[in-house]
Amino acid sequence: MGKNSCFRFIRNFLILSALLLFLAAALVAVFDPFYHYHGPVPGLKAVVTKSEYQCIGTIRNFSYDSVLCGSSTAENYNNGWFDELFGARTVKAIKSSGTTADLGFYLEEAFASHEVKNVFYSLDLFALDGDPDANFVNDSMPLYLYDRNPLNDVKYLWNRDVIFEDIPYLLAMSLAGYDEGSSYNWWQYKTFSREETLSHYDRPEEVLAPLPEAEYAGRIDGNLAHLEELVKEHPDTDFYFLLPPYSVLWWDGMYRNGRMEEYLYARRQVAEGLLPFENVRILDFQSDENIVLELDNYMDPIHFSAYINHLMAREAADPDSPYLITRQNREEALARMEALAQRIAAGEADAVLGE
Repeated sequence: MGKNSCFRFIRNFLILSALLLFLAAALVAVFDPFYHYHGPVPGLKAVVTKSEYQCIGTIRNFSYDSVLCGSSTAENYNNGWFDELFGARTVKAIKSSGTTADLGFYLEEAFASHEVKNVFYSLDLFALDGDPDANFVNDSMPLYLYDRNPLNDVKYLWNRDVIFEDIPYLLAMSLAGYDEGSSYNWWQYKTFSREETLSHYDRPEEVLAPLPEAEYAGRIDGNLAHLEELVKEHPDTDFYFLLPPYSVLWWDGMYRNGRMEEYLYARRQVAEGLLPFENVRILDFQSDENIVLELDNYMDPIHFSAYINHLMAREAADPDSPYLITRQNREEALARMEALAQRIAAGEADAVLGE
């Protein structure tokens, strides 16, 4: 091969390589399955199934006026329920096992770019026990989607999995009629039954002494202070704090691990700290014995079926809901859960377990 032929080969190879790289990047940028640059392509559904990769893009780039946030206990809500009940356009902000600080990061992003009319906040008690000053945007996350540095978008634009898996999945699900309201929803793939729930519960044999209040009060109060500040900073936004119902097995585990008093403390602090705000409603589903004592509602000690999520959405829209905690019935509502917790500690869980 002569020098000219070799030069032409190298030149053509470089041109072809650059063209292929450009086409790959353009393909990702146009279809944008993680919604890093824009919302859904016209004619395609918003297919959202990977929360850590897609939540930040949907929060920044989708059109909405309401945010539904929470952990995996909130994934089985259908956005359409809230849209219909509240006349809203809702997007989900989900972090599995997310702490208050994690969800606070998402909400700050939402408020920075949108006028938010409603926040539907699934307030997990364990989330109030996390570090109030930390969030999950760290090296374990796809940081190229979270920061605003275009230089590291190479990890997205030339990502083999995005090109050969995520874009085809987006197209296939969109053409199959994906329900956009079912973002991050998984309940239809799981079994909800007493047997399934019990199979995921390894009951501690030993009952530990209750943790002293000094070991958890600082964390819980710190997280609650963040929520109070968020509510205070956005007086024109209505906040609906929904306390999700964990099963009797979860409460039994907390009792046997010495943490029941911790979470009863968290409930009381939530009611006392958030109720004074006029733009806050708190709905408590945790003391509903028809839910928490019926293991067929669950797939494990904490995760309940979408039928319960639907109930919670409907009750949130009811101004006279029996689940609503008010300044007038606060003590009664708190006492009801505390009484159930004491019954669980005294043997209610034994009866459910058949022991």
